[in-house]
Amino acid sequence: MNELGDASLYETWGFWYFLFQAVAVALTAFVPPFPSEVMVIASGTMAADGIVPLSLVLAVTFLGCLLGDLGVYALFRYQFIRVLYRWRWGRRLHRKMLRVSIRAGGASTWVGLLLIRGVPGGRSASMATAGMMRLRWRGLIPLALAGAVIWTIWLVGLGYITGTTTGLPPWASTVAAVVVGTLVGLIIAMIVARARRRRTPHRSAEGA
Repeated sequence: MNELGDASLYETWGFWYFLFQAVAVALTAFVPPFPSEVMVIASGTMAADGIVPLSLVLAVTFLGCLLGDLGVYALFRYQFIRVLYRWRWGRRLHRKMLRVSIRAGGASTWVGLLLIRGVPGGRSASMATAGMMRLRWRGLIPLALAGAVIWTIWLVGLGYITGTTTGLPPWASTVAAVVVGTLVGLIIAMIVARARRRRTPHRSAEGA
């Protein structure tokens, strides 16, 4: 898609484009594989080209992220997740979120819950873990706000900086930004996995 096509997309859909982006970002908290990250990065590259307002992209992304995160927390905090067990896809979704939470390292502190958001699927894992820990709202709200700000600035900024520095058309900048974001996520996942392996022998020794 070229710059003209991106501009036409925004001019055609306008408000509905941003509404769809907010819903997509919120849904990603419940279904981690949902590709809203690509849409957010693309919005950042379009903002770099002046096709869409940067402030609106940031606001919509932040709102969608915050609402989705609070929804996942509520599912696990108040055991609304049981409602999903009526459907096969709900049971599969629950198992997937639990696996992501375990792989993220089992963080048990506020800072740990914030850090694991950098791992692929870590956004969902952070909120699901907070819900299972029954973290109180006075601790959850700052966590959700900080997490939404970081997630928004990282993805939108990734697209915006790539768009302003490469000189490529928006679609090419988006591809480049997605590659960079994926590599960074894999590096963070490796660091978390290594730290988890280091903690495991220590805990085993304490248990013995």
